[in-house]
Amino acid sequence: MSEVTLTIDGQSVTVPAGTTIWEAAAAAGIDIPVLCHDPRLEPVGVCRVCAVDIGERTLPAACVRRVEPGMVVHTDTAEITAHRRVLTELLLADQSATSRRETTTGDDALYALARKLEVGTIPWPDGSENTPRGHDTSSPVIAVDHQACILCDRCVRACDDIQHNDVITRTGKGHATRIAFDLDQPMGQSSCVSCGECVAVCPTGALTHRALPERPAHLEEVAS
Repeated sequence: MSEVTLTIDGQSVTVPAGTTIWEAAAAAGIDIPVLCHDPRLEPVGVCRVCAVDIGERTLPAACVRRVEPGMVVHTDTAEITAHRRVLTELLLADQSATSRRETTTGDDALYALARKLEVGTIPWPDGSENTPRGHDTSSPVIAVDHQACILCDRCVRACDDIQHNDVITRTGKGHATRIAFDLDQPMGQSSCVSCGECVAVCPTGALTHRALPERPAHLEEVAS
């Protein structure tokens, strides 16, 4: 297999041909933030948070752009930081006041990125608190908050490509676009098998585990 040598943030990196910029940076210990990408999934370049500067007219998404010999990559310039700040602010503008993922497991990637970029207030609030996109609590184990969804498609790809259940898709247009289950059924009435893969890959509070109900007293006595 041929190899490609490039420079990332002043560091010479040699990787196999066909490697993406994001993968090359990760191998060199250089962090490029992502929201729509997961190493287990085929990259799609939806969120554009991983955009980098390679000297071209536009900033390509590092998760999908392949390395080239002699390529010089900058991942943390003032322009890139400003780009990521605007994207983060726009994504946060759609969010509810609190993230269920942040308040439970504390690993909301969007909120973490906002803290890293020092995004405090939202300059373009969209009034989502007054006109929410809705919740779906029909599943006994997974809670769906459509307002928290950033349409990164990680859940769709995980359901299709990792678990091969083919349950999750998209529906609607424009601002009304949201994830859907089967033919736009409530999650609890769909063919979802509650494997939890979608929750594991979701970067926001859109898909989270529901708290299990307390066991009835007679079952607790049997267990003891």
